[in-house]
Order: sequence, then structure tokens, then C-alpha cells
Amino acid sequence: MRDSFPVAAQSISGLHHEQADPFDLGERLLTAREVAARLGVSERWLRDHATRRNPRIPAIKLGPLVRFRWADVQEFVAKLETEKNFKHR
Repeated sequence: MRDSFPVAAQSISGLHHEQADPFDLGERLLTAREVAARLGVSERWLRDHATRRNPRIPAIKLGPLVRFRWADVQEFVAKLETEKNFKHR
């Protein structure tokens, strides 16, 4: 049921705190072409990394379509940066 998910809590000042809601329609899912363009990589490279048995980039499969959350892509890039810095020390 949709009503069973927690709703964003309201603070004293009246502003809402954002919580991860898997059904939030505020963020549009991105296509492989859009993400590849933002990262400066080929669409083929992106799909390869998203559709492996152990994918490095989290993706959402909708039948034959593959879509991405920008927050997941940013987390992937942050992990790469962390790994790069760790290996150089």
C-alpha cells in the first residue's frame, strides 16, 4: 500500500525534511544517452557497466529499457574518486 510508506517529517520551522521515497515522482529517471553525455563516456561503456552480473553502476531495468537515477551515478563517481585516492597512498 502506498500509505504505509513514511511521510516526510515536518520541522519546527515548518519546512519538510526530505526522505528517500521509492515512488517520488519529483526526480526523472535518465536514459543511458543522457548519463553517458554527462559523464563523457560512450553509451556502450555505460550499458556494459550497468548490465553486468555485478553491475558497477546501479540501473533500473524496465523491460528492454535501462534507466538511471542521477544520485546513483554520482555515488558511483564518488566511489571511483575514493578508490583512486586510496590506491595512490
